[in-house]
Amino acid sequence: MNDFLLAGMVAAERLPAAHSSKPNVLSELKNSLAGANGEQRTAALLKRELDLPGKAIFLNDVHIPYKDGTAQIDLLLVHEELVCVLEVKNMVGEFYFDSVNFQFHRIVDGRREGMRNPEAQLHRAVRAASGFLGVPVHGVIVLASRSGKVVEAPKHYPVVSLDYLPFHLEGLAQGSKLFDAPALASKLEALPVHNSSRHWLERHNITFDSLRLGVTCPTCRTRSLEWQERKWCCAGCGFYSRDAHRVTLQEYALLFGGELDTGTAYRLLGIKNKYILYRLLEKTALQSGKRGTRRIVEDRDLLRDYFGRVYR
Repeated sequence: MNDFLLAGMVAAERLPAAHSSKPNVLSELKNSLAGANGEQRTAALLKRELDLPGKAIFLNDVHIPYKDGTAQIDLLLVHEELVCVLEVKNMVGEFYFDSVNFQFHRIVDGRREGMRNPEAQLHRAVRAASGFLGVPVHGVIVLASRSGKVVEAPKHYPVVSLDYLPFHLEGLAQGSKLFDAPALASKLEALPVHNSSRHWLERHNITFDSLRLGVTCPTCRTRSLEWQERKWCCAGCGFYSRDAHRVTLQEYALLFGGELDTGTAYRLLGIKNKYILYRLLEKTALQSGKRGTRRIVEDRDLLRDYFGRVYR
């Protein structure tokens, strides 16, 4: 789960139903989950069936500097014989690639839906990867769903079904070692982590005050826990925990950054007693050099574990 997907999960859980962006957030999250599922199945298939000498390295959700911004790559294969960008589409319907205007639409249940052109996305990603790594880079559009059908094919890049993808990639291999794959992968892994949460929040008009605050009950998911007798308790289902606030702090850090002032911490956790707040933050949000502020100790894996149980 990348930060974009996690941000959608947090917003879907904490935005009230009356918020104007709630339907769009839920729709985006549904599409993102489908995309992530397609990428996971693609990587799993290739790790299991791709027959190439040596080790194939798979990197997902790579953001490479390109012009004045970054190019996002769903899945990148790095091997000593080839480097390939995989633009994974886990969609249903009939697909039409306009090779004149480079537009794209699909037809689902008789409805025509215009969408971002996967070929244009792939072309940008291939150019960014090739320029950054200094090596030739292949590109392929992968159809992860068997319910998708290409009616008009793209002009510059192949579209390959997931089942055939290992054979297609094996055909691209040159039969000789061309690259230092570990060195290329290390260069990509050294890139700074990309976080577009702030832009995403602004686009959906989501602020701290628009969210349901408090420590969420992981069972009910719509209620906030109360701190009673040195533990978090849910009045609805009886759930209790001593450290449920850790997830809430990670959610805040994901959306708004790691700096947390004391006033916000009181509201975020629903705590009024300063001594209780101090104990809760003692190990999870360390004191900073700035008076009245703390720095949340980042732990994205905690969020991935929490939402992994929710969306399994």
